[in-house]
Amino acid sequence: MSITSFHNIALLGATGNLGSKILIALNNAGFTVTAVQRKDSTNVPNRAAKSLKVDLSSEPDLTSAFKGQDVVVSAMPYPRLATDKIWINAAICAGVKRIVPSEFSTNLENELSRALPIVANKIEIRKYVEDIAKEGMIEWTSINNGPFFLSVTWLSGWMGPSVKSKVTVLHDDGEKLVCTTTLERIGEGVAKSLLPEYAEKTRNKAVYVYSAAMSERKMTRLAEKFSGLNFEEKKSDIETVTKDAFETLEKGDKSKMMNFYIPFCLGKKYGGDFRYMAANEMLGLKELTDTEQEEMVKVWLKEMETSKS
Repeated sequence: MSITSFHNIALLGATGNLGSKILIALNNAGFTVTAVQRKDSTNVPNRAAKSLKVDLSSEPDLTSAFKGQDVVVSAMPYPRLATDKIWINAAICAGVKRIVPSEFSTNLENELSRALPIVANKIEIRKYVEDIAKEGMIEWTSINNGPFFLSVTWLSGWMGPSVKSKVTVLHDDGEKLVCTTTLERIGEGVAKSLLPEYAEKTRNKAVYVYSAAMSERKMTRLAEKFSGLNFEEKKSDIETVTKDAFETLEKGDKSKMMNFYIPFCLGKKYGGDFRYMAANEMLGLKELTDTEQEEMVKVWLKEMETSKS
């Protein structure tokens, strides 16, 4: 079997919160990265070998930008099939070997999760990519990671404790684990999945990576331990949250769309704890130890305290 070897990678969204970490990881892995940016972008991609500014709505412009690239990675937020088809088709026209669409989600293999409105666009894109891959037009790999392991996710009261309000939201019993991932780990997942030793194993597959398996109750304990705060517990029923979100949406009201992330991450049958199918071991990505998790929470708390002063 011949070894798949990639060298040149075009990166969309290279200066975003996630894209910048993917850029660093690709560089560290030895790839030559070209940042493909909007024509009017003033952001400077850190350590990209080259930056090309093009009309991202123009297939000819993107085709020209992708010439000579082995892989195109998208870290663009809010992907939609109508816009993603432009860069995907451009990659095909340019002779790109593989694409990495912007999934970076939780469990998109789970049927209940796939039925949630918040992932409808990503599911549409996945189907399109799978179809063109079956026709031999291009290969694909996607990276999925669960909720980001960031303070805005875990210390804002969306899931678990809010340092600001001193209230912790516990969905059901608060013990449900969900795989959560640092932006750096996601970048590593992208880069490693494209290395010669893994590229065949990740061809036309969704690859799942994570940093830790976390619950709302565990994060509450960590926040209490290192902040000295006592959090008031607020209980919430996931089934009720989900039903209410669907009923609200059926009335044409999208104000509760974010609530779908609760079953997506923490629902019993939605697959948020995907450790059983994660590629961490294959890619040599270690789970954060309890001590490392504690250190990250300490840093978050210190940053939050600094931002208030």
